[in-house]
Amino acid sequence: MGVTGKSNITDFNEYKLSRERSISKKKVVHGSFDSDYGYNPANVQHDMQMIKILTRGKKNISSQLAQDIYYKIKVEKIEFYSEIGMQFYDKVINSLTDIQIRNINNTILKKKQKEIKRKRILSINRKIIISLFVIQLLGSILFLNWNLIMDIRTNLMAHQLESKISVSDNFEKPVNLITAINTNLDEDGVTAEGINKVVESGEKEECSILKKFELLHNENQDFSGWLTIDGTKINYPVMSRENDNNYYLDKNFAQDYDKNGLLIMDYRCNSIDNTLKNTIIYGHNMRTGVMFGTLKNYKDRAYCESHPVIKFDSLYEEGEYKVIAAMLSEVAYEDEEVFRYYDAIDISSEEAFYEFRNNIKENAIYYYDELEYGDSCLTLSTCDNYKEDGRFVVIARKVDTN
Repeated sequence: MGVTGKSNITDFNEYKLSRERSISKKKVVHGSFDSDYGYNPANVQHDMQMIKILTRGKKNISSQLAQDIYYKIKVEKIEFYSEIGMQFYDKVINSLTDIQIRNINNTILKKKQKEIKRKRILSINRKIIISLFVIQLLGSILFLNWNLIMDIRTNLMAHQLESKISVSDNFEKPVNLITAINTNLDEDGVTAEGINKVVESGEKEECSILKKFELLHNENQDFSGWLTIDGTKINYPVMSRENDNNYYLDKNFAQDYDKNGLLIMDYRCNSIDNTLKNTIIYGHNMRTGVMFGTLKNYKDRAYCESHPVIKFDSLYEEGEYKVIAAMLSEVAYEDEEVFRYYDAIDISSEEAFYEFRNNIKENAIYYYDELEYGDSCLTLSTCDNYKEDGRFVVIARKVDTN
């Protein structure tokens, strides 16, 4: 009979009775015998080598050594395959009392239970770690794609707004502001009184807003025009809120949160007839290209030469502009004596105009197609990380399309 640490025999008398039955029947049990004579040289050699290891070469088996051997046999699930091995196991068992065997079995059981508990805790911890890793991975994926998701939403909303322009454009064209003013000319021609008469009569809203923009303006009174630059992603509504250039930095047309914000026309430029002569529009320089993310293309003069036209239709008139310069600038401290392009709102006087033009020439990356006094200008501004609080600015002049 083969004896193994897997055996459930804990009572010595039961073990002896089982062994005697096996031997008397001369049957193969757990590979103990390979014939009726019960001898297999390989099995004998295996068992003798195992006995030598278990006894550590000692001939006499003390009670303590017997306990160590029995413990090792049970824990390591050691098997014997020959009569020599079985006799050795008998000797070990005979050296132990029932209490010792029971104590060893209890110790092994507790150890197994402890190991099972440890493995269970490790399994739980592993699952927690895997779950946290998955959450972190999903979070990273979501974070990396969140900008893309937001950009898709921003562009989709812009497309929806643009479609409303197309619908509105099918309506009858409005009476132009200038036409309305002309109908109120006195004998001396255009006067402030004549312009005021138009404004005070309430014809401003009815007559001067382009018909194609009426739907958008009715949805949001801050809507002030539409900016488009072919060859870029720039094709967005322009907003202007009274006394507040920051409101749409993180809001969309519906005035809900949107990290991309919208294009913002400086509220100081928001005049009906552009008498101040310079319109400034701000926008975020988004890495994904939305808003003014592709305006940086104009740092390359060659790109500018191949994409010179900017189309900006204000709330009151359609306009086409030609890029004449690009420059790097910054937001200056109050005590710095530098060119603050963002404060060059009114360039209608000769002094203000030439100061504006000279500062652009001094700071420009490139400059061509000379500005002339009386030109209406469009200034596009966005952030640039070439320095702290850096800005990249594109300046264009209005061209006559008639």
